[in-house]
Amino acid sequence: IRHAEAQNWFSTYDWLSINFRQNKFSKKLSSAHKKDLEIIKPLLDKGYPLIEKLNAHFVAKQLEEYKAYFDQVETNPLTENQRKACVIDEKYNLVLAGAGTGKTSTMVGRAGYLLKSGLAKPNETLMLAYANKAAQEMDERIREKLGIQNLTVKTFHSLGLEIIGQVEGKKPSIHEMATDEHVRAKFLDSQFQHLLKNKNYQNLLIHYFANLIYPYKSQYEFKSLSEYSAYILENDMRTLQSERVKSYEELEIANFLYRQGVNYQYETKYKIDTRTPDYKQYQPDFYLPDYDIYIEHFAVDQQNKTPPFIDQTKYLQGMAWKRALHQKHQTKLIETYSYYKQQGRLTEALDEKLTAAGVQYKPLPANQLLANLNAQGQISEFSKLMVAILSLFKSACLTLQELKDKFANSENKARAEATIQLFEPIYNAYQTELKNTNSIDFDDMIARAIEYIEAGRYESPYLYLLVDEFQDISASRARLLKALIAQQADASLFCVGDDWQAIYRFTGSDVSLTKDFSSHFGYTATSILDKTFRFNNKIGEVASRFISENPSQIQKIIHSHTQIETSAVSIVKTNNNEVGLDAALKKISEKTSKPASVLLLGRNNFNKPTNLNAIKKQYTNLHIASMTAHESKGKEADYVIVLNLIKGKHGFPAEKVTNPLLAILLPKAEDYKHAEERRLFYVALTRARHHVYLITDANQPSPFVVELIDNGYPIMTDEFEGHHFQDKMASNCPNCKTGF
Repeated sequence: IRHAEAQNWFSTYDWLSINFRQNKFSKKLSSAHKKDLEIIKPLLDKGYPLIEKLNAHFVAKQLEEYKAYFDQVETNPLTENQRKACVIDEKYNLVLAGAGTGKTSTMVGRAGYLLKSGLAKPNETLMLAYANKAAQEMDERIREKLGIQNLTVKTFHSLGLEIIGQVEGKKPSIHEMATDEHVRAKFLDSQFQHLLKNKNYQNLLIHYFANLIYPYKSQYEFKSLSEYSAYILENDMRTLQSERVKSYEELEIANFLYRQGVNYQYETKYKIDTRTPDYKQYQPDFYLPDYDIYIEHFAVDQQNKTPPFIDQTKYLQGMAWKRALHQKHQTKLIETYSYYKQQGRLTEALDEKLTAAGVQYKPLPANQLLANLNAQGQISEFSKLMVAILSLFKSACLTLQELKDKFANSENKARAEATIQLFEPIYNAYQTELKNTNSIDFDDMIARAIEYIEAGRYESPYLYLLVDEFQDISASRARLLKALIAQQADASLFCVGDDWQAIYRFTGSDVSLTKDFSSHFGYTATSILDKTFRFNNKIGEVASRFISENPSQIQKIIHSHTQIETSAVSIVKTNNNEVGLDAALKKISEKTSKPASVLLLGRNNFNKPTNLNAIKKQYTNLHIASMTAHESKGKEADYVIVLNLIKGKHGFPAEKVTNPLLAILLPKAEDYKHAEERRLFYVALTRARHHVYLITDANQPSPFVVELIDNGYPIMTDEFEGHHFQDKMASNCPNCKTGF
């Protein structure tokens, strides 16, 4: 009895319950009707708890009746929790399947149970996967295990194509750009290069690079040096001449000088030697060699107050010392201040002072500026940004006006507006290409399918929808599922996934659809598959505790089938990744007398070993594969080695800030620090059956490694101490607290 049915019954017969309790039926009812009323009295008295009891009884009977089926449907008999998940039949069902707990077996078991029990026919059941390969494997498994040939197994895209074909009478063509990212990127880049010949577009792009490419935050917004340092490092602020600067305001000054053709040097040494035993050489912010002029930009407001993270007394003393030094040696000094930027006139004030000092401008032509940006790779990076915006924009099924409305809420409206103006002609060119070739892309498939279902132009034949890897669902695909379910009063949704393994937000996946499933869909029966047949209990102790530190993750306990006594996660401390890798492989080779599989995992593609073939030849008893942690999802091996666990932009966790404009298009970011990166680390840990080796540089260790060591996780930290290896981890910097 589904909750919605019970709710409807209780609502409809609430009057009956009230009258029964008030004994108003005693004289009006016949004896036969009184007997009927006695039969339903428990339901009227106990309500939902009785429904739950009846349902539990039903599930128990079904498990008994189909015991033989569940014993043999897969190679190993299904677990008790897998069987219950297959039988429970709410309108909305969520199965949380931990790593290695047999989610595919549960999908197959559910499909077979629906057919064997007569709840559904093959043509009324739809199984959905994300990738073609996953769908094919599911289809093959259904045919092999259940002997069913006509059960529908599709990807979301192929379902969309089928819906469009039925409504329009023929299936549309799929553009090559949909199936090949390189072709799409090449096309968009060609359109971008064409637009660069337009003077208005050139000027807007140069304005973007000179003034808007980085998100501006006033230094006065930061309460600590660590916050400010993170802002500067994460955004990797570089001038149009590619110098890394220490503040946004310095960036603005440098770019103004560069665009005006004023030759400058950033932080070059002052012409007089000022070194003492206690102080290094003075380096003014800017020097104009053609005019022998220095520029100092002081971080003070109109009351001479510094940002909160700067020692005001020392800073003001430094300002006085610099002024006195220039006066003593009769060197020209131009001063600018943070309050100029707060007033919105930093370059205007600088312009006035430079003009008064006799500085002549020779503005760089637009084509030269663009050529320089192109040589630095900046144009290429911007083109990639346009590709990313297009992908997220289309997958969210937005219109240009809806995109503009979203960007209107950006902290930096000028930046958002400029990006829209730069993006719109690229998007229009892309859509024109699709129209001219009478084709669509994958995002169009989903968007058009939703439109047809919601408008009633497509009637769904499916009573039971089974969705694999639900943690990767996006808002548009969830909307598609809701539209299909809404067409059939008795339809049911069965979703299998794991919020602990949700690692694709950057493509539009929204983990909140899993974590808050019932608020998005309705009353939900949640089942948990809590027995893993992959990793042992010692890997499980580390991985489960680590992921559960985030309180917003659904709390569950995963039990390991394999139990061991000693730690199964080791730290290798070395500043040479290759030395650490070799040590771990030697240790694995010594442990195993028969061939074993090893996965080498990195956070990024460039973490992959360049000498992989040589490594394979050296360790012939090991089957070694190398991939990123993202690519390892769904895979497993006897041993796992996680490479390059360091802190920083290209470390693990990747401390690279998402472009604010992309962030607007992505699902809402979680409050917990490194939430998705923690899930990715969990995925890496749980690929291993026997042992995990974590290679870190102790001079700049990953925060994840520091957490494992400092918080007393059951890991091995001394297994590799000695020659070639570091013994101690670096201490935190006393000033910024976050660096080393």
